[in-house]
Amino acid sequence: MYKAVILDLDGTTIPNKKDGRPSPRVIEIIKKIKNQVFVSAATGRGIGLAGHIIKELGLTAPCIVNGGTRIIDPITEKILWEKSMDKAQIEKVMEIAEEYQYNVFIGDDTEGSLAKYKITKKDERIIYIEPVTEEDTKIILQKLSSIPDISAHKIISWTLGHFDIHITHSEATKRHSMEVLLELLGVHKDEVVAVGDSNNDLPLFELAGYKVAMANGSEELKAKADLIAPSVDEDGLAYVLEKLFLEGKLSK
Repeated sequence: MYKAVILDLDGTTIPNKKDGRPSPRVIEIIKKIKNQVFVSAATGRGIGLAGHIIKELGLTAPCIVNGGTRIIDPITEKILWEKSMDKAQIEKVMEIAEEYQYNVFIGDDTEGSLAKYKITKKDERIIYIEPVTEEDTKIILQKLSSIPDISAHKIISWTLGHFDIHITHSEATKRHSMEVLLELLGVHKDEVVAVGDSNNDLPLFELAGYKVAMANGSEELKAKADLIAPSVDEDGLAYVLEKLFLEGKLSK
């Protein structure tokens, strides 16, 4: 029996846009099941952009934010765990970002700017470069791969035909924060359902007992899934949660 479900937000729980909202059906199903199973979010968003969605969903279990670099209590917003990149890693990331005319967001920034205008602290948890063309995404990811002990993921952007790049410490992906989260919840990895749509959800799939990719998700993620759900626009998450936790009819 599954004891926890971990949900990506953009493209999974909500439409992939800045003002995306969960459907009434998703909210109602989570309300019904959260007394029998832990329901947590695992999002690339910081708490500033994710908090209102998490509250609308009525989540009370700890949630993963900022791409896996932080776990927070969704009620108090207390930080339960976090992991940052060091100064040397940050400097190398910013050197690469400065070669391009893309907005950079750091940590909980809600406003982006070109890398040359960004002021970094000694430690930063996550750097976002967005929105990036598909061609430049491949080039930037290749350059970032030369930096030791960082992880960089290609994310489906809010801007059509573009991608966002999320950069964290290699020990601060959604997989690493999920390991900590499961310890906090007292749940074994085989008892977890993970639902996502983008490549930064691949680390979740490395641990989860049951892996669900949205039909609108990346081909890389769908190739790893036990089930491909209807798209977010078809309320695919509601379908999965209903079948799995209310009807018990979902199978691989």
